Amino acid sequence: MKSVDLCVIGAGISGLSLAAFASERLSVCVLEEKDTVGGLLQSQLLDNALFDEAANGWLDSEPAVEELIQLVNAVGDVTPANNNQATRYLVKNGLHPLSPKLLIGSTPLVNWWQKLRILREFIWSPKPKGEPSMADFMSSRFGSGIIDNFLAPMCAGIYADAPEKMSIRAAFPNLWNMANQGSILRQLIQRLRDKSRKRPHLTTMRQGSNQLCTAIADFLSSKDMPVQTGSPAIKIEKKDTDWVITTSNDTVHAKAIAITCPANASATLLAHTHPDVSSDLATIQYSPAAVVMQTFKKSDFKNPPIGFGALLSRSEQHRGLLGILFTSHLYPYRCSDETTMTRSILGGSIVPNVVSEPDAVLEAIALEAHRELFNSPNITPTSVRTIRWTNAIPRYSIGHWHLQERMRAFHNDHPTIRLSGNHLFGVAVKDCIRIGQEHANHFIHTLSPKI
Repeated sequence: MKSVDLCVIGAGISGLSLAAFASERLSVCVLEEKDTVGGLLQSQLLDNALFDEAANGWLDSEPAVEELIQLVNAVGDVTPANNNQATRYLVKNGLHPLSPKLLIGSTPLVNWWQKLRILREFIWSPKPKGEPSMADFMSSRFGSGIIDNFLAPMCAGIYADAPEKMSIRAAFPNLWNMANQGSILRQLIQRLRDKSRKRPHLTTMRQGSNQLCTAIADFLSSKDMPVQTGSPAIKIEKKDTDWVITTSNDTVHAKAIAITCPANASATLLAHTHPDVSSDLATIQYSPAAVVMQTFKKSDFKNPPIGFGALLSRSEQHRGLLGILFTSHLYPYRCSDETTMTRSILGGSIVPNVVSEPDAVLEAIALEAHRELFNSPNITPTSVRTIRWTNAIPRYSIGHWHLQERMRAFHNDHPTIRLSGNHLFGVAVKDCIRIGQEHANHFIHTLSPKI
């Protein structure tokens, strides 16, 4: 039996960051079902090229991320993405660069009537109400013309979901807050013109995103609080003022508990102690996804991929491909100078059935897109690997904002328990770390009020 101040269930980035911040003042035990840490943040080598299986980094606009990296002594391994020719593209009958100039210049993506409709938002921008879908919210402000070529690709790239099904308040709270302050377009232009404002930059670790997770695990081990891998939490119960967590091989007594595992696993753990919360968590669905990792000889391309990547317009998503990341341009040190490496994302809630197709089918879809987009009909990958995530990205569907409000109320009423994870308050790595820090600070204040 082990007794600690705080027990954290789940060693993804949410649980690890929470544990790292809390370990500065509290004794911590982290339980993880798998034999590895990091959850979806895994990295692997393919033909001597380093790939991330899921998220390939984070924007450096969140102070909590920098504080975490400094805390675990990993500053020396942080590396920014290549910002040279950092163009994002949209696929609609070819590649189209995305930039603010689309509102001024001629482009098949936006006709002049749609541009005028978008510009109307400058002078007509009523405060939003309720919990509309992302599609309803944005079309009411900018017109429906932006949905297929801009909104649908953006939602597919971030959440692998369709804007008609997503809650704007839960999935894009910053946009919602901006809308309550007036014209979104006006505020975005002001930010672009503000030379003193730091532009967020994609950042990662030299050995892939999983390196941050292993660095946190090493940090906890150095404090004699190693992550207990291969130790799934089977049951939790409240005894007097303490929590008792039963694992497959031990029992942990803790003054407080943080549950950061996926929604369905969290729901199972809470079914006995908090059935209402369990029922809420059980309603959260996930989008499935497949990732096709490929390496090519750079010399085989007529037009090698240069830029950050490409998202597909709605009319191009029918085959199941949602986007392609130009990994060798983003992180050129991850492969040789003669190699081009890409990651293709397929499926999501948009074309979920494609994830069940054989590897050969998924790889053929990705290869066909490469040949078309880069005008290189004869390229063939030197290596290829496909991975699947049944529960890749949580869906922030209509009603998720109300669920978030109920979770916040639950936290207010129960100071010794916190629920976290990318299924609740943000899917991005930086959001998970920010929430982890907030919860850690709460536990430090609650369990050590004199500090």
